[in-house]
Amino acid sequence: MTLALVLPTVLIVGLLARRPLPRTTSKTDNAEVQQPLPQSDRLWTKHAIHSVFLKDTSDPTAVQVVLESLDDLSAPDLLVYWSAELSGANQLPSQAVLLGTFDNGKRLQFRKINPKGFLILYSLAHQSVVDTASLEGVL
Repeated sequence: MTLALVLPTVLIVGLLARRPLPRTTSKTDNAEVQQPLPQSDRLWTKHAIHSVFLKDTSDPTAVQVVLESLDDLSAPDLLVYWSAELSGANQLPSQAVLLGTFDNGKRLQFRKINPKGFLILYSLAHQSVVDTASLEGVL
């Protein structure tokens, strides 16, 4: 009987005490603070992937990239990495930074530490590099 009185009270107090969820910014808000950089369909060495780069005007070191495959990428579990340099064939560099999963149109963000870095498309299932793109002259 006391449980029937205590549980609803705890639930109501918990709901009233929680912090409000942060407001997400809309696409129009993001568009106002982003400056487009050059885009290319020929940046990648093996595949046609449309690459759009956006620079955050409030943070000069932050860059976003939107990737859209123009041909069939048959490799499963694709991840996108940024690295200052490339290692041997089909090996992911040890200092590579994971940007996220490869999904058409998904924005991935990274820090522009080195303008001569590389984007790496890596298949987790095959444990191999699928494609690379040099950022030299793009950022």
